[in-house]
Amino acid sequence: MCAILAGLFYTLEVRPTFRKALLVTLLIPIPAIFLYLFVLKGLSLVYLIIVTIVIFYIYTRKLRALFDAIILAIVSIFFDNFIEMIKYSLFPVDTPTITTASIGLYLLLFMLFIYGYRIVINKIWAVLQFSLIGQLLLIIVAASTMVVVYMNLFVALSRNLYAAAMLNLLMGTSYLAFMFILSVILIRNTRKEAKLKQKEIEQEQLFQYMQSLEQVNKDMQRFRHDYQNILLTFEDYLEKNDIQGLRTYFHDKILQVEKKTLQNHFIINQLDRLEIIELKGLLSTKVLMAEEKGIAVNIEIPETIENIEMDIIDLTRIVGILMDNAIEATTDLQEGELNVALLKQEDDSVLVIIENHFKKQQVQIDQLFIEGFSTKGAERGFGLATVRSIINQYPNITMNTRVENMFFINEIEVKETVQQMM
Repeated sequence: MCAILAGLFYTLEVRPTFRKALLVTLLIPIPAIFLYLFVLKGLSLVYLIIVTIVIFYIYTRKLRALFDAIILAIVSIFFDNFIEMIKYSLFPVDTPTITTASIGLYLLLFMLFIYGYRIVINKIWAVLQFSLIGQLLLIIVAASTMVVVYMNLFVALSRNLYAAAMLNLLMGTSYLAFMFILSVILIRNTRKEAKLKQKEIEQEQLFQYMQSLEQVNKDMQRFRHDYQNILLTFEDYLEKNDIQGLRTYFHDKILQVEKKTLQNHFIINQLDRLEIIELKGLLSTKVLMAEEKGIAVNIEIPETIENIEMDIIDLTRIVGILMDNAIEATTDLQEGELNVALLKQEDDSVLVIIENHFKKQQVQIDQLFIEGFSTKGAERGFGLATVRSIINQYPNITMNTRVENMFFINEIEVKETVQQMM
């Protein structure tokens, strides 16, 4: 019981404060021990799992709390029964030394498992991005496996059928090993498919970028062609010394007509300083998408950026999610504005800033990063949770989200030196 609770604090990255530890102790171990000693052993395990899941879900607001609790319970049952069977097979007489050694071996195996499990599950959960239905199905499969394994062992051991229990344990172990190998193969194939799909998206974004670049060049050629005619229209105002009329004509006619061409040319020039092709294609695509919805877009890249120290797929996923959220939040505003900046700092780290106007409503930033929470309705709210889960994998990346002067601002700092990730 203690191993499972400590393991959940570790795998779900919940900070074990005194208040949380006291609450967990009062609500889980004490009632579970009472049920185990005075009511029914099986009921104590059911209570343990259900209450543990509820409490850690409240702490994390993640469905993964259900999955982690079930997996750790399965592993705990396996290790416990496996060590007990070995102990009674080799040492029929129980002694304090043997009991202490068996407990120590159990804890060692369990700690090694949760250490590796945390590394693997964090990568898998962030990469695969299960839908809500997919997560629930995975949890149901894991829960069903736990029930079958426990019932087989419980029935056999309650009747002192240690040979049958050992056989059930062996079959269960083989089943889990088979499922693990199958899951690894499935995950590898899924990641390959995700990378191929990402490459296709990058190629499409690059193609759109080239199209936008070609269109801007055409617009600039037309602008140069019309340049002489535009200058001739100034002649009459200059001869009459009508400076006010010339100013009005320039701002209301010429500047308004050519404003979009000049703005697009400025954006393309800024993107030329970004030498990461995948990110350049993504940003150009999002800029075109925003302009189609009437959103004013500004891009600032004052210095050439050749590299950002993180996996390019993770980088484009983060920027894509933040850009999509910014565009969606700005779409219904009359004078929506979206600003993007990539700034190279003195220590060669890169600061990515994405800010946008938003509707006048109270925004609780902490809730926005909770999985499933969204201000946009049901079946939403996984984007920012995904961003946080990706960033948590990189010790060299920090993210700051804030609201300032009616702008919703996301700042991501990527330091140059990548430390070895756990």
